[in-house]
Amino acid sequence: MRPGACLASVAMAVVLSACTKVPECPESAFDADAMRSEVAYLASEELDGRVPGTEGDAAARALVSERFMCLGLTPLDGLDGFEQPFVDSLGRETANVLGYLPGADAELADDVVVLSAHLDHLGDGLLGANDNASGVSGLMAIAQALTERDEAPARTVLFAAFGSEESGTEGATAFLDELAPEDIVYSVNMDMIGSYASTGTVWALGALDGTPGRRIVETLGQDYPELDVGVGEPSDLSDNEVFCSEGIPYLFFWTEDTECYHAACDTADRIDHDEMIAIARLTGDTTWELANSGEDLRGIVQSDVNVCGVD
Repeated sequence: MRPGACLASVAMAVVLSACTKVPECPESAFDADAMRSEVAYLASEELDGRVPGTEGDAAARALVSERFMCLGLTPLDGLDGFEQPFVDSLGRETANVLGYLPGADAELADDVVVLSAHLDHLGDGLLGANDNASGVSGLMAIAQALTERDEAPARTVLFAAFGSEESGTEGATAFLDELAPEDIVYSVNMDMIGSYASTGTVWALGALDGTPGRRIVETLGQDYPELDVGVGEPSDLSDNEVFCSEGIPYLFFWTEDTECYHAACDTADRIDHDEMIAIARLTGDTTWELANSGEDLRGIVQSDVNVCGVD
């Protein structure tokens, strides 16, 4: 990837010329009504869990692609728009949705902080509101918040809605197969951020002792007194595993769901919206701080060393 590539690539120009107008974004980032509607749509019976390769999957990808377009994010070189197609291990044709905000610092812009959430769920009545329509809504809100800032981040921030996570983090793997891991200095992942009331804690998994992510989360957490933020636990249970297995440090924001994980009761009416929005804000602030950190993030990447922290 070339983080400084121009938005007006040939592929993107074709996409824009085919549209009568650029889709509208919500009036502001973290708009409560918009995020509630997004979760309800993504977890609707019509999309039936956004199973890879289905019409529901395509509709969900279209929503994210349109949001990235209206925010003016830059598509990756070589892609036709924002989608990176791949075929998963079950033979399903699906895609990741990828767009980035170029870094502004000449010395740091080649460093990439990846913010991700997986798009797919299981289907057949398992609609996946918390898992992971909540994270996708948060991803779009954070992308809008960062593009609305008065200045660009020092490092490049790449927003990724990954496909086929449920079958084994396949979208994240396909993504890393396309991008050299040494360009990526931090992974920030959101999965199941809508069930705060289940245990009264949001976990910043991977915020291990001595890491920049740990220091940032502990500082920012003080600005969110409504949230109990747990830190220090490792995890290899979501798309962050693909990154940390390659030596890339990570943060994984997650709320435990003790009742409806991978169950039919994971529906939009159960989402803890106020806390979900607060968690998305905290994740966005954390991503921004990582993108502007004065620490040598590239220097802490340990290529080919598993830094997931799980025995």
